[in-house]
Amino acid sequence: MNCLRLPKLLLLLLGIGSSLLAIAQERTISGKVTDQQTKAPLEGVSIGVKGGTGNTLTNALGEFTLKIPTSESILTFSYVNYLDYQVKAGSGQNIAVTLYKVDKLLEDVVVVGYGTQKRSNINGAVATIKPREIEDLPVADLGAALINRLPGVGVSFASGKPGSTTTINIRNSSVFSGAAGLGITADPLYVIDNIVVRKEDFDNLDATLIEDITFLKDATAAIYGAAGAKGVVLVTTKRGKAGKPKISYAGYYGITDATVKPKVMSAYEHAKMLNDGYELTGASDNNRFSQADLEFLKTSPYKSWYDELWKPSSLNRHTLNVSGGTDKITFFAGANYYKESGNYGDISINKYGLRSGMNAKIIDGLTADVVFASDFSKDNRNTLKGASDETDDQMIRALFLTPQWVPLTINGNPVSWTGPNPPGRWNPAALFKSGNYKWEKSQGLSVNASLEYKPTFLKGLAAKIQFGKLNRNANHKEYFPPYLVYNYNRTGQNSQLYSETLPNTPTQTVSNSDQLGESTTLNGSYQLIGTLSYAHNFRNSDFDIMVGFDQGEGNSENVFFYKNGQLVPGVDEFWAFSNSGQTIRNPTYTASAKRSYLGRMNYVLLNKYSVQVIARYDGSSNFSAANRWGLFPSIGLGWKISEENFFRDKLPFISYMKLRANYGLVGEDRVNARLWESRFTQTTGMLFGTAVTNGLDPNVVPNPDITWEKSRTLNVGADVTLLKNKLNLTVDVYRRYSYDGYDNQSNSIFPPTAGVSAAVVNYGQSLSWGSEFSIGYQTKLSQDWGFSADVNFGFSNSMVLQTYYNPAYLGIYGSNELSLTKGRDPRQYNSSNFGYISKGILRTQEAVDALLAKNPNYLIGGAKPQVGFMDFEDINGDGKIDDNDVTTMFDRTTSIVGFGITFGVTYKSFKLQTNLNLQVGGKKFYDSEARKVPTTLTNAPSFWTDHWTPDNPGARYPRADAPLARENSTFWAVNGTVSHINNAVLTYSLPKALVDRLRLPGMKVALSGRNLLNIINPFEYKDPYTGNFAEYPTLRSVSLGVNVTL
Repeated sequence: MNCLRLPKLLLLLLGIGSSLLAIAQERTISGKVTDQQTKAPLEGVSIGVKGGTGNTLTNALGEFTLKIPTSESILTFSYVNYLDYQVKAGSGQNIAVTLYKVDKLLEDVVVVGYGTQKRSNINGAVATIKPREIEDLPVADLGAALINRLPGVGVSFASGKPGSTTTINIRNSSVFSGAAGLGITADPLYVIDNIVVRKEDFDNLDATLIEDITFLKDATAAIYGAAGAKGVVLVTTKRGKAGKPKISYAGYYGITDATVKPKVMSAYEHAKMLNDGYELTGASDNNRFSQADLEFLKTSPYKSWYDELWKPSSLNRHTLNVSGGTDKITFFAGANYYKESGNYGDISINKYGLRSGMNAKIIDGLTADVVFASDFSKDNRNTLKGASDETDDQMIRALFLTPQWVPLTINGNPVSWTGPNPPGRWNPAALFKSGNYKWEKSQGLSVNASLEYKPTFLKGLAAKIQFGKLNRNANHKEYFPPYLVYNYNRTGQNSQLYSETLPNTPTQTVSNSDQLGESTTLNGSYQLIGTLSYAHNFRNSDFDIMVGFDQGEGNSENVFFYKNGQLVPGVDEFWAFSNSGQTIRNPTYTASAKRSYLGRMNYVLLNKYSVQVIARYDGSSNFSAANRWGLFPSIGLGWKISEENFFRDKLPFISYMKLRANYGLVGEDRVNARLWESRFTQTTGMLFGTAVTNGLDPNVVPNPDITWEKSRTLNVGADVTLLKNKLNLTVDVYRRYSYDGYDNQSNSIFPPTAGVSAAVVNYGQSLSWGSEFSIGYQTKLSQDWGFSADVNFGFSNSMVLQTYYNPAYLGIYGSNELSLTKGRDPRQYNSSNFGYISKGILRTQEAVDALLAKNPNYLIGGAKPQVGFMDFEDINGDGKIDDNDVTTMFDRTTSIVGFGITFGVTYKSFKLQTNLNLQVGGKKFYDSEARKVPTTLTNAPSFWTDHWTPDNPGARYPRADAPLARENSTFWAVNGTVSHINNAVLTYSLPKALVDRLRLPGMKVALSGRNLLNIINPFEYKDPYTGNFAEYPTLRSVSLGVNVTL
């Protein structure tokens, strides 16, 4: 019996001993917490033992006492707006701690795809922008508000025309030249609230509906696998917040006009230059303008067609948002409207949007979220048949280039004029009155619903299921009715001028294609996402993991129907046109599907060292079963070096510094569907016996091995906060190697007798690299004054390593010099940088004679040199200047560095924010349209008035008939440095006493402007941001708005 009690006694003694040992180790530690910058004590700092339950707070002197279990305990210090700090207790009785005030941005939660992360824990190149920075800019396209705002994110316009969309490009992403027409894009992937959308859905969002926008620029995009190679744009829209309903309204009205009116030659200057050319070439007098003609043109009452028709236009923008709710259910609803008119004819853009959502806590831990959205847009224009919808290129070109001796109207009648073809015979005044139009309507409808469960019994676990459905229908209608013009009699020595008399047959009908057409495009898609995540804070580390699936399907169908031959004038309905001229053009239907499995793991040790691993396994119906699946992984590493004691002690002026690196594989599967299968087109002419029947012809060689484009991306970066948190610096250096690029360039030399197009293959390779810098500074100058500045800039370059080129050149050039002499080798840096090396203008006969003395058979563009011609370097030394002398002109033409600069100044209730662009170095060239000399049918830029003649041997430009003068050459190069004020916003918030009297929570007035001023413009004849001078000009807008909160 006693023996049986002995073990129990031993266990009791052991337990008592353990307890006494724990009591002996437990002790009290005291200390003081101060601010690292000011050395002032911090009151209210929360101090605890990691993994323990007891916490305490510092008193007004920053002092604390705390019981700790052992000397090995890890103490944690937390304080609002300060970096968390951890330290081992050690054996001492007192401890002194300094906390670093943190830039609030570092503690922001950032959307990174299928979840969020603290900014300070991100190990990749991720850029964000808050909509409040751009919401006072009235723009038709959300992308337009992002110009120059973020490093590595480029934004460009197709033209200045209202309704012209922007293109967003991340880190100079590109497609191979041989991939045109294959459905491939350099655009990033757009994602709104986790659902992949079209660029148009992004464009139609108003900034007031958005919570934040995130750009994934490196291998962090691997979470989107085979769609992330060109970067990802993530948008989170607003949700309701608990509280009484809050209503906000903003309205803006503005005026738009051209930043620069392109300068063209007057009627007299135009005619004088033509005469100069006739004099040099010995043309007959019948071609020339007589002196009387020239005197008339000096005082001609006629203006250019551009001046006749161009007018300032207007814009309107209105937004209305309502939000509120309880702790159980919240709601948000927003509506927006935008309208902008054009500067001639009936150009207009109208956009409407509506977005509403609700979030409800169903039971403990279970939350439902649903968002409905709809948008509508209509883009209308009077344009020429065949003109690009984006640029209206033919229309605006004709307004600029029609000679100014051609009147638009005489006595109110539209004048008949036949210009270059296109457009041939036409008159814009008559065209606008005819009812001619082309419009595009687009309507989108979407629903996005999710359920998320966070069980109360296991903190950190979350399961989420989300479903998104999108439909977008687009309608296109064009009406090109005939119209009348007046054949006024011609006068003048060369019959180029117009009298005010009419012949016996005064009018003529311009057919204007005599066509009515309509098209319909239906797009639909769904996406189903499921994720399971778990996050936990361990003793010395933080850990979270997410796994999930993502699957979706999409389809698109299109049909275009048109009729020719109007029977009932002025009626734009199909019944009013002849049935004999009806056509259905290229009806199409496409469908695709994708299924993905994805995962992400983050681990942070001691709040210093972090690792992130991402993997996505994608399957796409765009590829055959053997090539359908692919794995896209990435890994990121981070080190918060400022958390190290040696760093804090040695560099106290740096409050935060993190080093990070990211490497991974991303893909691109956005290509025409099912290129691995045979494709057919309907054809006629097949004989079965004696009967001619319809049939099918193959139209492309299938490629069963086609698969994703791939990019291996490396990014190394650093984030630094210093100067008492006034200065933030982010640096990223990247390298991207892309391979298996889609290429169809071989089609240019594919045998036509094959009857089919060449296969699309994975062949292209390219390399891009660069560095990005972002600097932010913010300070309070005094109680009333504040100042901020954000500067982003970068250096980048790229080269094509492998692409198809035309082997036909092998008959002319050896394999080593293939296309090099032609200036088309895609393996060269900046491969568009090819042309002639100019030696200037041959200004005197002595210069011409000296040239011919060296080589009597010397030719320039096939012509014997003459005074006033341009001369060029004879690259291959064969004694003549021809296309074999085209070569690389400069080491580089792209700018050396580009800056996006935003300045902000606040004074009491006033705030001024200005964004400007600066591109330094490189080369720009006079555009190809501007290099053309005037003819009897087309005008030219005014700089051509300073052309070479015997009376003007020192002219800046060559004579009109100089061969090769219009070709690309160093003669037309200018310094590439440009700068302009992109936008500026001045706001005034009404004083609190006044808004209280008005019973308003807030009200502000905003004056804003876009494209306000060109600071540095290397061109004398156009805006530097237009492609060529005869296109729709860049528009300047000035708007006044009001923002009211109820």
